[in-house]
Amino acid sequence: MEYDVVVVGAGPAGASTAYHLAKRDVNVLLIDKCNFPREKICGDGIAPRAVRNLYKMGLQERLDGNFLKFGGFIFGGAGRAVVKREIPPTPRFPDHGYIIRRIDFDKLLLDYSRENGVEVLEGTKVIAPLVEDGKVFGVKALRNGEEIEICAKVVVGADGAHSVLGRKMGLLLNNPQYLGIAIRQYFEGVEEVGRYLEVYPDRVITPASGWVFPLGGSVANVGVGAMLYQIQKKKIDLHEYFQKFITESAIVFPKLRNAKPISPLRGALLRVGLGGSKVECPGLILVGDAASMTNPVSGEGITYALETGEMAAEHILESRMSGRGIHHDPEEDSFREKLLSKYFHYFRTGIRSIRWGDRPIFMRPLLSVVSKSEKRSADLVRALMYLRH
Repeated sequence: MEYDVVVVGAGPAGASTAYHLAKRDVNVLLIDKCNFPREKICGDGIAPRAVRNLYKMGLQERLDGNFLKFGGFIFGGAGRAVVKREIPPTPRFPDHGYIIRRIDFDKLLLDYSRENGVEVLEGTKVIAPLVEDGKVFGVKALRNGEEIEICAKVVVGADGAHSVLGRKMGLLLNNPQYLGIAIRQYFEGVEEVGRYLEVYPDRVITPASGWVFPLGGSVANVGVGAMLYQIQKKKIDLHEYFQKFITESAIVFPKLRNAKPISPLRGALLRVGLGGSKVECPGLILVGDAASMTNPVSGEGITYALETGEMAAEHILESRMSGRGIHHDPEEDSFREKLLSKYFHYFRTGIRSIRWGDRPIFMRPLLSVVSKSEKRSADLVRALMYLRH
């Protein structure tokens, strides 16, 4: 089996990469170990910046009217002040996002990629890269109990924070400053939820942060997350913090007092701020979660999955499949450098801000000041959602 490009992992990053390559007539194979639809641990929020990319792909008709739109944000929990703000209008981004369960969202993207010329192999588990003279030239996988080898000019690892390809090639970094853990559970019977994403750096779970994201009706995605260095330093039990969040938070408990869980409590590792991965080696580039492209402040990754997928497709077309041939050295034209050029300053600011943002002594006056100003509250939303560039 031979292709121009093999993409491993059919989540948003992988589907985006494969879609943009297929639209340019590249022979691309998209592989995933699961059969879709499949569950994925996530907050389920599709931010306005991500929506812009989905609309550019031609998905607006499939989203409008089929999934819940959200139009603003609520921040609170560090003190008495609560910031409630509509998404500020900008010339380049829509004034809304979506709440879509990943079991539905990822299948939608996979199906759309397939419709646009991507060959897909579901239920196929990649177990190792194929390597010769230090260059990745394909993957080894298990399909229906049999081992197969798939060769390609370029391999793209979109296989998540625990990336098999990234780990086998020594590209994953385990610095606690750039790792986080989040857990979430679905609840039914949640009160006082509407069209807002609710984010609470609540003092009862400091230095963690929690959220309540509506899914329509009385159903919500409720979760808690924290950076690994804080978890290790303070010996945090996130399950214990989750229980404190839903039973002791002055804001959240009234919403959940009559609610019932309708799913297990499940968790996921986050690689954030471009500090958890080296991103590339000869023949292989990583995208999305595998490339440590999660927003360090909001924990949102779908925006960066879609964007890095498109960037990877452009990079492959310009560099890896150009006249320079398939033995391209990343040091000559680095995909990581392109990511750093676009995101480094924003992510660096985010990493620094969360070191202060997990302190009530800082968050309490910040939210108090921001809640009294339309401009500051709009700036807060723009910063969290990266509604720039």
